[in-house]
Amino acid sequence: MPLRRFYLSSALVLSASACTGNIGGQDESPESAAAPARVRRLTREEFNKSATFVLGTPVDIAQGFAAEDTILGFSTHERLQVTSLLADQIDTAALTLAEEGKSQLSDFYTCPKTVTADDCAKSFIQRVGQRAFRRPVTAEEEADLLALFNAGKQGGNMSTGAELVLQALFSSASFLYRTELGPDTARKGQVVELTAYEVASELSFMVTGGPPDATLLAAAQAGTLSSPDEREKHARRLLQTPEARLKLRQFFIEWLGINGLNKVNKNNQVYPDYSVEFRDSMVRERNAFIDSIVKDHAGSVEELLTANYSYVDETLANFYGGLDRTNVDDEGMGRVTLPPERLGIITQAGVMSTYAHFDSSSPIKRGKFVLTRLLCRTVPAPPANVSTIPPAVSENATTRELFAAHTSNPACASCHKTIDPMGFGMEDFDGLGQHRTEENGRTVDASGGIVAPDGTMTQPFTGGGQLGRYLAQSDELANCVPLQLVRYAMGRDEHASDTQLLDAMRTGTYRQDHLKVTEALVGLVRSASFTQRRLPTR
Repeated sequence: MPLRRFYLSSALVLSASACTGNIGGQDESPESAAAPARVRRLTREEFNKSATFVLGTPVDIAQGFAAEDTILGFSTHERLQVTSLLADQIDTAALTLAEEGKSQLSDFYTCPKTVTADDCAKSFIQRVGQRAFRRPVTAEEEADLLALFNAGKQGGNMSTGAELVLQALFSSASFLYRTELGPDTARKGQVVELTAYEVASELSFMVTGGPPDATLLAAAQAGTLSSPDEREKHARRLLQTPEARLKLRQFFIEWLGINGLNKVNKNNQVYPDYSVEFRDSMVRERNAFIDSIVKDHAGSVEELLTANYSYVDETLANFYGGLDRTNVDDEGMGRVTLPPERLGIITQAGVMSTYAHFDSSSPIKRGKFVLTRLLCRTVPAPPANVSTIPPAVSENATTRELFAAHTSNPACASCHKTIDPMGFGMEDFDGLGQHRTEENGRTVDASGGIVAPDGTMTQPFTGGGQLGRYLAQSDELANCVPLQLVRYAMGRDEHASDTQLLDAMRTGTYRQDHLKVTEALVGLVRSASFTQRRLPTR
């Protein structure tokens, strides 16, 4: 039987796209005991991991889907939509995955003589459907899928029926979306506890970026996930997996805004060390260093900002001053002890080149990076009548001198008195991340300061390395990281109901133990905000 396209399934996907974010529109009541109920579309990476879980073999098909945007710096946000283009891509992917899956899952529908074909089909639907939907298939869904299976089997065989069922599952809204709606019996406006299977999915996607494994699904079936201790146990178990480490790596990358490092481009006339190979070296350092922070230090932000070591290949070892590498692996990556001017991830070439211009450093970009990413402050957009074009590079002045004159406009001063001291303090690194004491034959002034929200200078510093050391001891940064983690893990900005959650994350084990992100994540999983939602009032 020829394979059919499931336009009905695609229509369901498209209609569900209207339900992302806060279901039912803006809440009428300003007070709330819980964040709004919602459904969330899978990201491309989550789609791949979910399909991998269904088929039992690695899947990478979603990387060809339409690119995703970011909100608040993160790609995991709740507002991901399904465009007509993406619906077509999902429909095509479902065809491909179903064709592959009918052979990979043949043991699931192979029918012994002692069992009826319908019973074999039902068993297949229940087993594979639970993997796809991350919950048991309902009686109504089973009946619909069985009818589809039997329609496919007519004029074909069991594999044709299984193929059509798989195509329907992969193009279903129940596969593409995660729900946070609670039980069907809940009333409008009611604060509800998520169902056990919703909690299992929320926990798993938050920690590993993929669907719940068999152990977590069994806990959902047993009804034990209502216990904070039980959720913590599973969170800590999953945090030891390679998938969780990759998920935490992505958090650090997106939080720091260095996910575009593989596209950084520089003027070779100004920075002769730059090349595509150099850019690849920066990406490898970023990944290897963050991986070590996650694996060896449980994601300690203190270690991230103050480590006197990194992991580099020969290219960056030479760029950083001819450093000796130890324990060099098969890919040429080895551990180095950094020179005193470098400390932690802020002074890595990847970060410094990301927050710089094509042909110069950028005190404004770097200052804004610290304020918004590391301290969670809001920096307003410049006035419409003020030019945002950076000053032209000059051989007769340092970058600091050029930008100090550029931002002296009184209309700019209110913001730049906070931004500039942060950025000027990192002027000991050029636009590619090379350490420098001179620029254009003039002495570089890398003195700066951390400026409080009220405009007072709270901590003078000189150089990016010293900035990292001060930030690691900053209450403001310690409070910012849990908020950024909530944004990444929950896919939204903070809600009024998160006050107690954030207080607990900021003062608990995370704060007492070197700002370990894993401990903040465990605190999130234990909280009532993790399991409660409020249904719309209309």
